[in-house]
Amino acid sequence: MLWLCLHLPQFAIEALGEQGPDHVVTGRRGARRWVIAGAVDRIAPGTDWGTVQTLHPDIRAAERRPRAEREAMAALAAWAYRYGSELVWEITESELDYGLPCALLWVDIGSSLKLFGGLDALLADFDAGFADSGHVGQRGVAPTLEAAAVLARLGLSRPICDVTELPAVLDSLPLAALPLAPKVQDALKAVGLSTVGELLALPAAPLAKRHGPAFTLYLDRLLGRRPDVRPRYRLPPKYQRRFDLLGEVEHSEGLLFPLQRMTRELGHFLKARDTGLQAFRLTLNHGRASGGKPQPDTVLDLRLASPARDAERLLRVLRERLGRLPLPAPVRSLKLAAEQFIEPPTGQGDLFDSHAGDDEAWGQLVEKLIARLGADAVTALGLIADHRPERSWRLRACDAPPPSPSAAPSLAELPPRPIWLIDPPKPLPTAPARIAGFERLEGGWWDGDDIQRDYYRSEVQGSGLWVYRDRRSEAWFLHGVWA
Repeated sequence: MLWLCLHLPQFAIEALGEQGPDHVVTGRRGARRWVIAGAVDRIAPGTDWGTVQTLHPDIRAAERRPRAEREAMAALAAWAYRYGSELVWEITESELDYGLPCALLWVDIGSSLKLFGGLDALLADFDAGFADSGHVGQRGVAPTLEAAAVLARLGLSRPICDVTELPAVLDSLPLAALPLAPKVQDALKAVGLSTVGELLALPAAPLAKRHGPAFTLYLDRLLGRRPDVRPRYRLPPKYQRRFDLLGEVEHSEGLLFPLQRMTRELGHFLKARDTGLQAFRLTLNHGRASGGKPQPDTVLDLRLASPARDAERLLRVLRERLGRLPLPAPVRSLKLAAEQFIEPPTGQGDLFDSHAGDDEAWGQLVEKLIARLGADAVTALGLIADHRPERSWRLRACDAPPPSPSAAPSLAELPPRPIWLIDPPKPLPTAPARIAGFERLEGGWWDGDDIQRDYYRSEVQGSGLWVYRDRRSEAWFLHGVWA
């Protein structure tokens, strides 16, 4: 295995959405409150919040939200899934007095090297994609999870591909590079140890006796002597992402920026699962009214004309729908959910045929009309398995899935019929002079509208007419016209 680890030092504030240079995230323990992450360079993590308020009264703070961090890490893992199917992530707090969170994400890239054309090409693609993710982090590459995490925390991006190379790389690192408990760090320094190499040169039995078996187990995992059995992350069967806004948003235009991020994460999830969707739901939470009573949520059920997984397409449908939606109250949070997934159609390019592009443009136009006018205002024709021509079709919603092959007749099995039908059929005074193409239709006895007709094609002054003779009354009728 070859693990790529991401260390995300600002993840606590990144999980809350886009922040300005005057925002920080704080942690709380009892009456004490301190800064754990921030988008400002002049405030170090661990600074007491009271001191920050005194020195920088313009700084705004938000409480840490562990649930938002977990959801954001799951979204980042879905993006990293393209580089390997073995994923591990964790968000821990150090045992230091300030309890600063440490967010780490690992992906096994060893089995994907051939797919990307080698390690250098994979890392270049990874760095380019991570630069557009909106996160700040450092990566490390090593054969073990613990070694990759050490390199990532230190910002040592040179990959270590062989486990035999680890001792030479780790020997010169300071003891502070290892995520050891403060009391263990102090005990090791008290006996004169200052580098990782000096620690690894000591026998394991005395270390385990003094600092516990978990300490030597960590060193064995660091060097690959023992397997790391941490549970792997698996994509959930359903998608659900909640985004808490830092303030109240009164206009739908203010929701587009967080929705752009949410649809991008949903697109990564769909690509990781190699699937698409045709329906999804957006829920707008309005919080509580002035009297403290919860306000009802605004729920938008959206459908696409065809299965898709493109983030821009999903955002375009949301923008059209929100553009005609007056918000009943300010929005406090958003929730995007999808439960049913459909494999999207895979088109094949043709050098001389542009119908695929036309079909895609047509589908996007239908989606825009549905989002702007509503699903009931945009309909299409659908076939029904009924021999009676006037009952063999119906209007259906454009975003509804097409009928199954057993529910509609195959067009190849039917004789030529005109699209233009006359409803009701027009009686003819006499039988047509020239007729051809005999077809007999009988049916409808099951619902009381039984027909017995003999259909013919007739030519009158260059126009093709579809006529029939009622076998019970012997009367002739005009039922359709070929243009």
